[in-house]
Amino acid sequence: MHRMESTLKACLLHILEDLLEEELVKFKFQLTNIALAEGYNHMPRGTIQQANPVRLADLLIQYYGEEYSKTVTQEVLKAINQRNLAEKLCQAMEKSGSSTEKVAKKTNKRKQENKAGLDEDKWQLTMSKRFKNIFQTKSKKTPNETASSHRDTQLVNNKEETIQNQHFPDLIKRLNLESYYPKKMTKVNSLLINKTFLHGTQPRTEEELPLCFLEKLLVLDCHLRYQVYRGNIDRIPTVSQTLRTTEIEKSFEDFFIVKETQSTTVPTCIHPMDIQMAIFHCADHFTRQYILTKLSICQFALPLLVPNPCNFQIEFPLWSLRQIRRSWREVEKIGWEKKIRSYNNQLISWQPIHTVSFIRIGNYASTSKSQILNSLLSKSKHDHFFLHHSREDNNRCLLVDGMVEICWFCPGGRAEDRFENCIAFTNLHGNAEIHERQVKFLQEVSSVTVILLATSDFDIMNSSLLLEFWNSPKPLICLFENAENIMDKNYAHKVRIGIKNLNKIELADKIAATLAELLKKSGSPYSLSNWANMARKYEFIIDEDQRDCQEAGKKANILMDILRKVKLSEIKGKLLPLQGGLWRDWCKKDKELHQLQEKGNKSIEQYKNEIEKEKLKIRCEQYHKVINLNDLMKSLLESLQSHLETHTELYFLQVLSMSMDQLTTTELEKLHQRHSSLLAQVRTEKQKQSKRDSLRCWEAELEAVSKEISDSTLGIEHLLRELGQIYEALEEASSQTNTLFLSLPQMAADLMISGAPIELMDGDASYVPLRWVAAVFDKVSEKLGDKRVFVLSVLGLQNSGKSTLLNAMFGLQLSLSAGRHTRGAYMHLLKVDEMLREQLGFDFMLVVDTEGLQVSELMNKAQNEENELATFVIGLGNLTLINILGKDLSEIQDILQIALHAFLRMKQLNISPRCLFVHHNIEEIIDTDQSMERQRWLQEILDEMTIAAAKHEQCSGVCHFSDVIKFDVKNHIYYFAHLWEGSPPMAPPNPCYSHNVQELKSRILKHAKEESRGSILKISELKVRVRDLWKALVNENFIFRFKNTREVMAMNKLETVYRSWTWELRSHVLDLQNQLTNQIQKGEVKEIKGSSIENQVVQKHEAIKQELERYFREDRDRNILSQRKGIFKDDLKNLKEDLIVETMRKCEALISGKKIQDLFKEQRVKLEHKLLEKIRGMAKSPCRKELHDKELRDMFNKIWSENISILLLPTLASAEGPDIDIELENVLLEHFKQHPNIVNKIQYRGTKKTFSINYSKHVITPQEFPVYGPSEEEFEKDIIKKTTAQIVKLVQDIIHKREQQNEGYSSSYFHEILQVIHTEAEAASQGVRFMLTNRFKLELALELLKEAANHFKKMCIAFKTANNPVLYLESKREEFFTNFKLAYKNFQNTD
Repeated sequence: MHRMESTLKACLLHILEDLLEEELVKFKFQLTNIALAEGYNHMPRGTIQQANPVRLADLLIQYYGEEYSKTVTQEVLKAINQRNLAEKLCQAMEKSGSSTEKVAKKTNKRKQENKAGLDEDKWQLTMSKRFKNIFQTKSKKTPNETASSHRDTQLVNNKEETIQNQHFPDLIKRLNLESYYPKKMTKVNSLLINKTFLHGTQPRTEEELPLCFLEKLLVLDCHLRYQVYRGNIDRIPTVSQTLRTTEIEKSFEDFFIVKETQSTTVPTCIHPMDIQMAIFHCADHFTRQYILTKLSICQFALPLLVPNPCNFQIEFPLWSLRQIRRSWREVEKIGWEKKIRSYNNQLISWQPIHTVSFIRIGNYASTSKSQILNSLLSKSKHDHFFLHHSREDNNRCLLVDGMVEICWFCPGGRAEDRFENCIAFTNLHGNAEIHERQVKFLQEVSSVTVILLATSDFDIMNSSLLLEFWNSPKPLICLFENAENIMDKNYAHKVRIGIKNLNKIELADKIAATLAELLKKSGSPYSLSNWANMARKYEFIIDEDQRDCQEAGKKANILMDILRKVKLSEIKGKLLPLQGGLWRDWCKKDKELHQLQEKGNKSIEQYKNEIEKEKLKIRCEQYHKVINLNDLMKSLLESLQSHLETHTELYFLQVLSMSMDQLTTTELEKLHQRHSSLLAQVRTEKQKQSKRDSLRCWEAELEAVSKEISDSTLGIEHLLRELGQIYEALEEASSQTNTLFLSLPQMAADLMISGAPIELMDGDASYVPLRWVAAVFDKVSEKLGDKRVFVLSVLGLQNSGKSTLLNAMFGLQLSLSAGRHTRGAYMHLLKVDEMLREQLGFDFMLVVDTEGLQVSELMNKAQNEENELATFVIGLGNLTLINILGKDLSEIQDILQIALHAFLRMKQLNISPRCLFVHHNIEEIIDTDQSMERQRWLQEILDEMTIAAAKHEQCSGVCHFSDVIKFDVKNHIYYFAHLWEGSPPMAPPNPCYSHNVQELKSRILKHAKEESRGSILKISELKVRVRDLWKALVNENFIFRFKNTREVMAMNKLETVYRSWTWELRSHVLDLQNQLTNQIQKGEVKEIKGSSIENQVVQKHEAIKQELERYFREDRDRNILSQRKGIFKDDLKNLKEDLIVETMRKCEALISGKKIQDLFKEQRVKLEHKLLEKIRGMAKSPCRKELHDKELRDMFNKIWSENISILLLPTLASAEGPDIDIELENVLLEHFKQHPNIVNKIQYRGTKKTFSINYSKHVITPQEFPVYGPSEEEFEKDIIKKTTAQIVKLVQDIIHKREQQNEGYSSSYFHEILQVIHTEAEAASQGVRFMLTNRFKLELALELLKEAANHFKKMCIAFKTANNPVLYLESKREEFFTNFKLAYKNFQNTD
């Protein structure tokens, strides 16, 4: 009997040992599921799970006896498709007398067939030893033998454990991650621009799996969880060499009855979860944080408790979870209806949330916890938790056993939501009985625990773990796998659910309903931050407990304590004073320095000097604040300076950023809600065209709330901005030796190199701090070398998905929270893999992200600021991505048109940007006739607006959009699917979106490769480009005010008509002045009443005003211009009043002069007589003596004062004359304000050479005319010369005419000359194939007006001398004194 049992064990062991590891797992699974004969029960799963082949052979005989165990084994082998082994078992039992060596030989043969390349001698030796031990087993063991058997078993267990520990190093080696373990993979490594950008994300070797995983994670591709590299696994199995092939035709039976043959390739593909966790173990804490944040966006469960694969410690990665942000809507029931109670968008680690933990007791269960959880979270629409489809799949995964994952259910406020509040779900992988610490931790932090029971009744009664849960007061749900219809509520807070024969929907509904009830009765929830203390109790390793993080947290808390003491909306003003009003005032002054909008009656030079002094004064105020830095900035600088180039600095900024987010989020949400409400009210009232007082009140409140939002928006970027202003203030004060001055740019450069965003354009002031940006670039260049940089800019409307796109393409972690939008422009430096640098032609990529456009109404942004921003980033980038929501281009078209104008006006920069259009939220467009027609339509639209812009800017040779901004309608348009596959907040990213992102990334790099090396700048050259481009934009004081080309052209047309109207009014007034002058000089008019002049001017003004009204009523662009109607009416009214005042002043001067002249004529005879009497009296005087000139003058002055000075009124003073040079500057600035760089041209007009015709700049040929021959060209050059000469002659005639009229000076004379230049130039361009440009008019006007101004100065002096009583009498005084002196000398000589 014992001999038979021993033989049976040997046969069973032979068969079981012959199974591969994966096949043995299948055997165990089927062993617990096959149908058994009546009277037999299945073995406990937990027992089977732990059994090795030796133990399993014993168990088979123990449970099923010698005869039935053979039947069971054969049935299980057939169930797992091992029919050949089932036959061998049968044959072996028939030949039970065979020797042990024969059995070993057969076993060895089986192993050779299944393990290709295994060393035969070693395998035989191993098998021989094992079978020797088996066959030496006796029915009754001595104590020594029992001890020996125990030692052997222990040795086997230790050996298995050692082999298990060796899996991880092997895995790391296969994935080529050896150089990164442990925790050596930095974020710069993970975000490196590498070959996957160009070649896609399909691995070609196992070593590429981590790279492809990270790339898929980067673009939010949820398929990363299904990515494997199979190598030769998928090849067609090779035919066994032992089979003989014959030339006999196959029979029917041979064809349809397949005898399986084994492939010589052992399937060893790496499990996707092992790839994820291997990368996790190799990543540093910042990279882990990035990875988990991305996984969270993909709606995947995240590692919460992670066993270390080498030392069995357990890690709680709290820091890695800190950046997880989730949004949800909580509802409350009012009767039968649900009402949104609150909207939350929070960093989840700080939020107290109920937690439901799922664990399994028992080794295997046919029901999957992950499947249940996925059904609860999203009704199985998405695998939040990785779903192992079989035991084999679960067993193949090496790094998840004992790991706890967490995922959050976030309600969307919809009726179909399973839960009304946010709930965290955790899942413990593996048998809970062997993971005691994880289970106890979960029991402590969880509000409810759900246990899946996969064991027999005997195991349940002997489970100490279940007893602990039974004694716990916390709610418990037990899922019984092999029972049904046992759901009851007889136990307090403990519920049983039988899940047998329940489909996943029914099961999820039952669990959800039960959880909803139990959670209502559970205690207060905990946050992840609260869990840290509990984790320490179980000796878990917490990443936040490391020294760098702790030190950074302490320093951040110091700053937060300072911030919390000040009201949120007052923090910037009190603690960040340099970037507030002072900096904004400086920016306004700097822009005014170039644009001269408020020059008034000051010369350009004088006005600029005043502005420079005011700018310096502001910098001095900033400098004094730098000397007396507040505690906030002192602490910030100390923290940054003490840890340069260390992780502590990055930890510090990250902790501070999260803390500041917590400080501001709640208040900002309230302000934004109030702003939205007020904005809706204002819009509604405006649509009604209401004029109620409440509208004005709402508008005032809306403006106040907008300001409070701006003041309350606070982040790390504002602290770094303050550092920039400290640097600029120190530089202005020439403190280059200051250690703080020297260290500030280095801090920013280090952050930039580490991947942090650095502000390029201040979003609040809409200005580029050039000195600070240049200093940062210098330090980056010092550290990295003067590397080549490809600049990628991103532009789009607000909420068009710009930041999301950049997150998906490059891993840039930009703020995506509600109410926190990108402001201004930020630059991010990305490193290119060294293997790609030569291929691409650059070393780094600089990504420039911008604030959303068209937020003017929301954030009080001026139109010109948005246009400046768009033009700046397009001009700066080698390539610009233009984000568009939907198919319609009209949303971005206006801004593109203004950018076109700007680039045409800034030719001196010699830039040729390139752009790609990215249309979001539309399905892929197949290349059909319809799409091709749309492409043609788009090309026409772009070309039309380019031609219109070129015509206005008078640029020849520009016919297509691509002539200004490089663009190919066939290759430069991309259509992106919707970001989410379903309804947020639980929807995962759309795989099509991820595919679109990957395709766009590849295309961007291909465009970069096509870009000529000359257009890719080095860092030092990029610094100069930023400076030159920004200065050119600041000098542009005209085009950015407008919305689009149509508005520009409509405005240009209106101003041309308006100038003709104003000249008509000026001409009328000049004629009136000439008429009145003649009447006054003839004595026909003795007194002028203001009303009479006003009536004559008003009459003409009213006629012109009617023309203006008709224009705004009938012109086709009246809707565009309607908002400017009031401005033009006011300007016309002001001009009328100025002309009336000027006419009155001239007439009064003429009348006053006439009166003095008449009075002087009356007094002249008396004066001459008195002077003559005085001379005679002196001649007759007996004691006369000769008088010198001084004595004569004193005598003369006395007589003059007594007889002539009395003619002047006591209050009559010498009036100040106009400054003709200043008035000329004002006239030119107003008339040529559309001309680029007009301020400098006017300021330095005196240094220009004498005007000469430059045909390349002064003449253009419209696009509609063909190129003509030399004879025609010479003919038209002759016309141009004659036109120029004619204009010069007409201007000289005007000057001569005005001199002859002797009416003094009027600024209208300048306008008269400009009108002549414009009229003649336009007339010369009629009926010919050329056009005289605005540059021709400007440069000719500068020449002629300079000469005219000299004449007008003389005319002004002559008029004042003739008509000003004081000057007139003074001029006569000298004449009379000369006559008096001459008469005195004549009397002396006579005597």
